[in-house]
Amino acid sequence: MRDIFKDHNIRVAYLLCLTLGVAYGMVLAIVSLYLSGERGYDEPTIAGMAAFFSIGIAACAVPMGMLVRKLTARIVLSISLLGYGLAVAVFPFMPGFVGLAGARAFDGAFSVGVWITIETILLMRTTSLNRGFVTSLYSIVLAAGYGLGSVITYVMTKFWPDWIVFVAAGSLAALGALIGLLRLDRNIQPVEGSDHVEPADHADHAAPVVGQVAEQVTGTGEPVAASSSTGLGMGSLYWRIKTACLPTFMYGYFQASLVLFLPLFLIEERGIAADETKLMVAFFSIGMVVCVGFVGHLGDRIGHLKMMRVLLTIGALITASVVFLPSYPLIAAAVFVAGGALAPLWPLGLALQSLIVDPRDYNRSNALLNASYALGTLAGPIIAGFLKRAYGGEFMFLHLAALWLVVLGLTIVFRRDDPSLRPRRR
Repeated sequence: MRDIFKDHNIRVAYLLCLTLGVAYGMVLAIVSLYLSGERGYDEPTIAGMAAFFSIGIAACAVPMGMLVRKLTARIVLSISLLGYGLAVAVFPFMPGFVGLAGARAFDGAFSVGVWITIETILLMRTTSLNRGFVTSLYSIVLAAGYGLGSVITYVMTKFWPDWIVFVAAGSLAALGALIGLLRLDRNIQPVEGSDHVEPADHADHAAPVVGQVAEQVTGTGEPVAASSSTGLGMGSLYWRIKTACLPTFMYGYFQASLVLFLPLFLIEERGIAADETKLMVAFFSIGMVVCVGFVGHLGDRIGHLKMMRVLLTIGALITASVVFLPSYPLIAAAVFVAGGALAPLWPLGLALQSLIVDPRDYNRSNALLNASYALGTLAGPIIAGFLKRAYGGEFMFLHLAALWLVVLGLTIVFRRDDPSLRPRRR
């Protein structure tokens, strides 16, 4: 695995991922307290404002992905980090709900630009043999940044007002933009071995390009085989990677619903103190950090879609178990398992789609994957919130478990999309 880090583009990508994670952690640790304490907004209003972040992601994911091809990953990443930094830095100075919501929308729009470009760089500069490990490490680095950022905010707010945290986080992101501009290659190309699998049922698309050589070369001067997916429309490209996008959508749906409504469920229907519910996000995050690397490595060995099916099954069972668990420690343990089993769906989805599409389409396929997640984070709170109000928290969790099973069923129906079932095309 040490060979992975010989590529300076990968090292810089992970550094910028950590930088963004720290900035995220700083902001997330203070934003709700700032909005409630300094601005006087209630919880429903704060939750509604958070939806604008998801709207920014969903609206701009595909355009950002297309910009990567036109402007290169280096330029789009630097612009996105700078844009995110500005959106965060001006946030506490925006007047009224509209201004604050607009800043959150731009926050989401530039954030997805950072995600897509970092993911594209990592996928292009690694081989298909260790893709799950590389994308899992990406998640771990981002999570570590979240934790470090929250600690920094805790210390800063002991000495300075809250608005300083937003400006500092924005400045850190702007520094990341400068690092990316100066340190990344001007035109990052796929390495030899960043190939993919060509499913037999898509052979009709392959005819125009089979046997040809792409017009681009790797950083070492070696050509990369062309693929049928290049030139496909966004609808056709989505259909190619649907088995990666559907679990990713469901993960966003579940995650957003859990963050918003699990604390309320515990307080209202289980009689648990409000202070204790604040630890639930920590249990989920710890489960992710502990398990995601191992799960990604295992996915590289047995097949990413097979591994995702295992995780979806665990997700359905553990989500349904919340309804029947009687005590806080047991529910905390279930949340820990959920973090370990469901958070890896994102890096596994990244690895899976990268083995289906041509390396030159990573920018667009990553955009579709991020858009799927964002749409899930939008739909989840709306539907889950309605069900909780109408039928109670237990019914809400059972509906989440049922949706995990639906997604599991779809991955079985579309099992021929699994690259591990097909030989690699040399």
